[in-house]
Formats: sequence, structure tokens, C-alpha cells
Amino acid sequence: MHANAQAISLATFTQSQGLRSLEDNCLLEDRIGFVYVCTENGLFRFDGHAFQRIGAANGLHGSFISALHQDSAGRLWVGTLTGLYVGDGQHFEPAEGSAHPLSVDPGAMLADLGGRLYAVSQHRLWLVEPAGTQWRIQPRFDAAALRATPVLADITSVFSDGHTLWFGCGKSLCQLIDNQLHVWDEHKGVPADTWTSYLLDRNGTLWVRSPLYIRTLSSGSAAFANHDLPGARVVTAYLDMIQDDQGRMLTRANDGLARWEGDRWRIFDKRNGLPDIGIDALLYDRSHVLWIGTYGRGVLQWRGYDQFESWQTAQGLDSSPSWAIARAQTGALWVGDELGGSVLAPGSERLTAWPLKAPPLAQETIGLYALPDGDMLAAYYSGELLRYHAREGRTEEVTHSPAYIHDLFVDSRGSIWLCTERGLYVHDGHKLRRAGANIVPDTVFSDAKEDAKGRLWFSGEAGLFRLDHGQWTRIRVTGAPANQNFTHIDVLPAGDLYLAGNFNGVWHGRITDGDTLNVQHVVNDLLDDTRVYFIRHDRRGWLWIGGTDGVELFNGQGWRRLTEDDGLIWDDIGEDAFFEDQDGSVWIGTTNGISHIPRPESLGSPDPLNVAITELNLGGVAQKPASAYRFDYASEQPLTLHLATLGAPTRRTLQYHYRLQGLEHNWVNSDRLQVDYPPLPPGNFVFEVAAYDPDSRQLSQAVQLPLHIVPPWWQRLPAVLGALLLVAFGIALMWHMRTRHLRARARTLEHLVAVRTRELEVDKQALEEARAALWQQATHDALTGLPNRPRVLEILTQAIIDTRKNEQPLVVALIDLDHFKRINDHYGHLAGDAVLIEAAARLREALPASATPGRYGGEEILAVVPGVSINDPAPFEALRHCIAQRVFTGDGTYVEVTCSIGVAWLQPQDSDGFDLIRRADAALYIAKTSGRNRVVIAGDRRKAH
Repeated sequence: MHANAQAISLATFTQSQGLRSLEDNCLLEDRIGFVYVCTENGLFRFDGHAFQRIGAANGLHGSFISALHQDSAGRLWVGTLTGLYVGDGQHFEPAEGSAHPLSVDPGAMLADLGGRLYAVSQHRLWLVEPAGTQWRIQPRFDAAALRATPVLADITSVFSDGHTLWFGCGKSLCQLIDNQLHVWDEHKGVPADTWTSYLLDRNGTLWVRSPLYIRTLSSGSAAFANHDLPGARVVTAYLDMIQDDQGRMLTRANDGLARWEGDRWRIFDKRNGLPDIGIDALLYDRSHVLWIGTYGRGVLQWRGYDQFESWQTAQGLDSSPSWAIARAQTGALWVGDELGGSVLAPGSERLTAWPLKAPPLAQETIGLYALPDGDMLAAYYSGELLRYHAREGRTEEVTHSPAYIHDLFVDSRGSIWLCTERGLYVHDGHKLRRAGANIVPDTVFSDAKEDAKGRLWFSGEAGLFRLDHGQWTRIRVTGAPANQNFTHIDVLPAGDLYLAGNFNGVWHGRITDGDTLNVQHVVNDLLDDTRVYFIRHDRRGWLWIGGTDGVELFNGQGWRRLTEDDGLIWDDIGEDAFFEDQDGSVWIGTTNGISHIPRPESLGSPDPLNVAITELNLGGVAQKPASAYRFDYASEQPLTLHLATLGAPTRRTLQYHYRLQGLEHNWVNSDRLQVDYPPLPPGNFVFEVAAYDPDSRQLSQAVQLPLHIVPPWWQRLPAVLGALLLVAFGIALMWHMRTRHLRARARTLEHLVAVRTRELEVDKQALEEARAALWQQATHDALTGLPNRPRVLEILTQAIIDTRKNEQPLVVALIDLDHFKRINDHYGHLAGDAVLIEAAARLREALPASATPGRYGGEEILAVVPGVSINDPAPFEALRHCIAQRVFTGDGTYVEVTCSIGVAWLQPQDSDGFDLIRRADAALYIAKTSGRNRVVIAGDRRKAH
């Protein structure tokens, strides 16, 4: 059965993450927690960020790594096509003991039992056991055994279950108990095939696999049971089998990944986001991370495996972004998006188009509410409020708002509230009327909530308002920023109230019966740097805050950010796109699909984070691992330490805190895995390091490494005693020697000061360059090079101040590439990226020098243009022509692209840049709905072509 319902969030590791070969043969996690991948061009170890090659410098000279195994003693065995190696993961040596190196066959060809290693070489089983400081290597079966049992000359794999040895022999399966050989064949449930893979699950059941069959042997059974994967036909030596936390088996399917669900196999393939290529290796590590080794696409991490389920357009989602989610009383999950919506029927694994029939111009489903009778309410940004009658299968237009709708809310009395751009409206089941009398102004409202006492709370540009049993009150909010333009609100049952707005951060207070609310800033640096799109609480009392950089989760004890690194399908969250399901699971809509968190409680306690010092280099020479180091002083031997993290999924935000006691007092923060120090003076030092994950707020325990730098001989005790003895024999001679020594010491110190001065100058220059690079990354879009959304909004704010000071016109233009999704779908995302890059370059050329274009989101570009005459469309017609004038080329494609442009000039009534952008966005909407490839000026119904 195909798992079409799930879009998998993958992290990919290729050459840019250190892998020199993308053909991955096997994966292994050692006892410490390091993950290794063996490839056709070397062995690589994961350090928490990237893969590091374990090669000739580590004593490992084989390049084609065919097998990998850690024995019961903790030794790591590496099988190559040119020999067998053994080591500790960092240092290896050949396992010599025969006339010729043991060439290990590809596949599951290494196993240990009773302190001895078994290896398969040239289809023969070999025994490797210690012999003093060397290894004795000999065939496990002699010539007489081969003559008696010919299949022993054709060994295809080997495995130890801890008590006996299993191995593929010819087209059968052999078991060696002590010296007794048992051959399992078709009479015992083992069909004739090449048996290559094994797994002993947590229940003691042995799983064995061949290209065509999968069979299991329960403890005490006399025959293998059938668990065949239907249609299996993969012919390869690499057919890994692993078990996840739920006890489910995973293995390779023909074109993807198969998982045993207890009664059937479930297939994940390219329809779920996996690359369309063979899977050679699988690993489910102790941190609950699923690793996938491929043949040609590098190593993959399934982010959020078993914690997140996601759907995108490939799984039936109508379109993205997703703005609203609700479950009807019939059990169907409704998802509202930019173009309409989709429904996930009970028991279904794929979304279908919803049955609701909207008017032709209705766009952007911003609210859904399930009625008790099974019907569904749907509100559109364009103003329509619709009701789908489930029994009759028809759609009724309940009412039409006189202004754009920002939020739909149904209170406990059944009244329907619409937060619009021109105040609050309520529908009592009969008609729509304006709410708030003379208290609520005719301005933008965006969110509504009901507290435990049945009072309604509304947030908007004009502030915070409360409706208490017919009595309207404007709440005076103290402690928050002076700009009380509130966008989102949440009220918890205990009376806690949270606010966010067009200002940084989130604010918290306790509601009272009075007309004043005192709030305090929620201390959270990550929330201060994001744009909040919803604030919601679940039945556990956990707080969920979605924004531009993922979801912030507060479980009552601490904060944790959920991003793509955790398995979220996208980091940019949809406005108000949060829904807690009947079973307590959580649905989150993003601008690239929806994600389902079946068990939110599994997110409460992330796995511990650990840090390790993997290597120390002195003067460019790697030192053998040790718990402490002692070095002779050398004036030209810098110190380098390499770090790694263990026990947590890969995180892009991971940081290191370190210091060298005896040289540094304060901690240094860095995201680099390498720490460099200049030559250290004599003395005792302790290097301390801890890893920190800003998303989960985890700080690992600090690891310490003592270092003792032995002073030069003339500073040691024998030299001092000798000097005193010489003084006793002659003061004059000693005085002469003393003055010469002091001069030499002075020159040495002068040299050290000069060297340190040069190093500080280099460090200063590097720091300045790093700061400049960080500023560029923080303020500019990585793809197009344009200012990113926060930066262009800052530029717009400053431009408004300058314009009003100089009394000059200011105009903004929202530029949207028409049908850009078709380019991605038809030509691929690389072609889409090329079109965005070229479009940005053309816009920079066509805009005046005083103008600033910035990437506002997706394919939308916001241009801030001062000095253009009011209602003059000519400069923007030039922009439209510069996009459409010639074909876009990139990634081997030729694409004709047009754009739609919405233009708005700054008006005296505009309170800030968002008013200006909102009018430009409305003009852009008209341009797109009027046929695209045109310029529309806000307030002007004429459309420029």
C-alpha cells in the first residue's frame, strides 16, 4: 500500500556536506553515538553538521568500503575490497594475518560471535581471531566440509543473533550452532534465493531477506513465516532491515522504502518526496533519527520521523498557502487555502477537492468552522461567508461582508463574528450588522477570542476591545509598546492573555474585570525576531505561536521552536493556520503544505544533546585520543581542536560555547566545529566546551580536556639548581650569564608580542569580515541577492519618514511573477530559482537608482520608489516590459514570463508602511484577477496593459 498521504521532510547530505561519494553502501551508529557511512570512495563520520572522511591519515587506506561492523568489544571493523581494517573509529590498522589481504565482499559480510569475527571474502566464510598482537585469519570450513556440503563454497552474507551464526549459503539459509550445521530450505519456509540481510527484533524474532522474499522465525518456531513484500524484485547485496521505536520494520522497496505496519507493508516513494533512486542503507539511531543511504543521492535524514505527517499538493492539497483547518462533525478534515480548499475523508490517506462551491471571485479561505449539525462555515478574504449543507450537498451564501475579512469566529452562543478591514460585523443567524456602536472604530480587526466567562475579546489596529454581555469596552493596555496595533490574541482558561502586533515580540497579562490590562514582554529572543501569525493554546494548556520562522511551543516548563529541522513541512506558517483535533493532535498550515503532529506530547522533552572533542592537532599533527595532554613548549605550534555533537537530529542553528581556562575567562560563542589557538605559553590549561541548541534551548554538559604545556628546559628545576650552583662558584661569571639570558628572554618576549600582535590583527580583520557577511545574510535573500522581507520593510519605513520630511511623493509596487507555480511544476525548482534570479536582475536594471527592490515572499517583489509623480504608471510599465521583453533562460530551459504589478502612492492617511502595502496588494489582486500581465494603480479602476 502506497503512503501517498505523507510528504516527507528530508535533510540531504551530499558533497557540500563532506561526502565525496554519493553511493552509500551501509550505515552504522557506534556505541558513543557517532554515525558512519561507508561509500564507494571512503568511510565518513558525522560530526553533527557534516561528514568527515576517515582515510589514509587515520590508517584506513581502502576506498571502496563494502562492510562495516562494531563487535561486542567495541572494535570497529571496516571491510574493503583491498583488505580488512580494525580500529576505534578514528585510528585504524590492517587486520593482517594471512598471506594476502582479506578482500571483503559487499553487503552484510561481517559478524562477531564468541569474541571472534566472521567475514565473507570471495564467497567463502573466514574466521578472524586474535593471535598475540596480530590476527589469525583462516577459512571457517576446510576442504572436507566443502566437499560434504557444496553450498558452503557460496556464502552470500553472515549474521550473529548473539547465540548462533546465520549465513546465506547458495540459495539456502544456513545456521551454525557450535559446530553443528543446519540448512533451512523451502520445507522450513525458506524459498530458494540469495539471502543477504538479517535483523533480530526486540521480541527475539529473526527477520531474513533476499531480493524476492522476507521471512521471520519466532523464538521456538520450527519454520519461517511469510512476510514477503509484494512485487519485490531488487537484485542487490544491500537490503538493510531496521526497527523503529514503534517496533515496525523498515526495508528497501523496489523504488522506495517499505514499512511493516503489523499486518501489511506501507510504501514510501517519490510521491512522498523520496528521491527516485535505490536505497542501499538504513539506520534508526538512538536519537530516533531515521537515516537513509542512497545509491547516487547521498545520505538523507527523515526529519520528524513518526512525529510529523505532512501533505502537499502532491498528496492532494488544493494549493498553498493553507490558512484554515477544521474537522466537520462527519469526521472529514477541511483545509482552506489560497484558491479554495481540500478535504481529507475519514480513513483516507489523500486529500480531495472539497464539495463547497464558492462564487467565481471568492479567493483565500481565511476561516473555517464546523457546525454541530455536520455543516461547515467558510469565510473568504474577499468577503463571502458560505455554509456548506452536508446532507443536501449544497452551498449557501450566508452573507457578504462589506470589507475584506481577516478572521472568522463563532462564539459559544452561535453568533458569527467577522473581523474585517472596516471594523467588526456579527451575523446572528438572520442578518449581518455592524458591531460595536460608537466604541469600536471602522478600522482593521484581525483576531477574536472568548474567555472562560463568555466575554469576547477583539484585537486590531485600534487596540484591544471587550464585549461583556452587551457592554463594549475599549481596554487600555499598559506595559506594551506605544504602537497598540494588535494583530493576534489568545485567552487561556485560567485568564492568561497573550498579545502580538505590528511590533516585536509577544506580550502577556492577566485579564481582570476592569478596563485596564497590564502586560509584560515575554522573554524570548526568537519571538522577538519573528512575525507572529497565530497564538493558540491546546487542551493541555500548551501555547503554540506560529510565525515566519516556524512554531514556538511552550509546554508550561520551557520553550521549543519547531522548524523544518524537526519535521515541519515548511518554516513560514500560514496566518491563523492552527487546529487542535478531537484526539489532541495538532494541525499546522504553512505556505508550502500542512503538517500534522499526532502526539504533541512527544515534542515536550527533546533528546539530550552531547558534545565531543573528536581530535586535537598540535602544529598541524593529529594527536592520539587521550583524556589529558602534556606537550613540550614550542613557540611555533598552534593548537586546533575539532568538535562534534551527538544525540540530537541535525540542526542548522547549533552553537558551541567554549573557553580555555588559563587563557580565557569569558565563554566564546561560535557555530564552527573547529577551534584554533596560537602557540600556548607554558602552564596548565583546561579546554571546556558545551553545545547549545537555540531552538530547543538545550545546553549540553560541558566537556573538559586538561592541557599541560611543559616549560623550556631553562625554566625547569634542574636548570635553576645548576644556575644557583654556578653562582656559588663565581658571582662575576654568573652575573655575565644572567645578563645574557635576560637579553635573550627579552628578545623572545618581543618576538612573542609581535607574533601575538599580528595574530590579533588577523583575528580582528576576520571578525570584521564575518560581521559584514552576517549582516548580508541577515538582510538579503540568499537566492536573488535582493533585500529580504524584514530589510525592505525597514527601508520602506525610513523612506516614509524621509518622504514626509521632504514633501516628496513615494510609491511602492508589488510585483508578482505570473503563474510561477507552473514554472516550478513543469521545469523544476532549479528552473524556477533561475527565473527568480534573472527577474531580480532585470528589475534592478530597470528601476531608478533611488529605488529599492526586495524579495517580499515567494515570487513577490516589493519595490520602494521615491520621487515618482503621482499616478504616473510609466516607470512600472517599464518594469512590466523588462520582465516580458525576452525569454528567461536558466537550468537548460527557455521560459516566457510575465508579471502583474500593484502600485500605491503614499497618502496622508497612511499610518505606516503596512497601509501602503495593503493598498498595493489590493491593486495587485485586481491585476491578477483581471488577466495578469498588467499594472494597476491603487484607487484607479482603469487597468494599464
